[in-house]
Amino acid sequence: MPERSLEAFDFKGPKPQTILILIVLLILFIVSWGSFALVPAGHRGVVLWWGSVEKRIMGEGLNFKVPIAERVIKVDVKVRPHPFKEIDASSKEYQIVKMTGMMNFHIDPSFVNDLYQKVGLDFADKVIDPAFNDFVKEVVPTYPIGEILPKREEIRQRAMKKLGDNLSRYHIIVDDIYFANIRFSPGYEGAIEAKQVAQQQVETQKQVLAQREIEAQQKSRHRKRRG
Repeated sequence: MPERSLEAFDFKGPKPQTILILIVLLILFIVSWGSFALVPAGHRGVVLWWGSVEKRIMGEGLNFKVPIAERVIKVDVKVRPHPFKEIDASSKEYQIVKMTGMMNFHIDPSFVNDLYQKVGLDFADKVIDPAFNDFVKEVVPTYPIGEILPKREEIRQRAMKKLGDNLSRYHIIVDDIYFANIRFSPGYEGAIEAKQVAQQQVETQKQVLAQREIEAQQKSRHRKRRG
């Protein structure tokens, strides 16, 4: 059997046409992959055309976009909580009042592009916190310090109305507000505690006197029966 030289088994590389086809397929894959944007449930997509905010808003699911030219910013439109930092205010008598709270809110899905263009995604720090701070410093001083706790619900309703009107211009909808904690100066809290202790002592003394009166009545009846 004749021997074949190694030259007969020289490896033949891919043809130029094959390389070109692979490059074209790769480009088509990259373009097609960049032509779609997936918006999760509870979100909307703000579309940017070379950095400029477009009017159209992407809904949930798979959406078409122009590769490279368009970019999609996903914005959460579900109801979510936002905690407020402790704010110092004063009562009608200039007593110190410290308040913390929580707000449930959501963004109007139809105007996420307007919010992104006017404020950005850091809207909590830019508009929500300042609005709550202004409310506390404006409303709390209208109440005497002794009425702040009893009228807590009234203050909460006023906060709902005030913040709702304030934030609606940014398309932020207030769903609920509640105050997590209301604190006063140590001196006033000590006075409240002393008053509560005194009231408890009075109630205890009343109970003791009532019990003695009952016992005295029972003894009187017992004497009458023996006599």
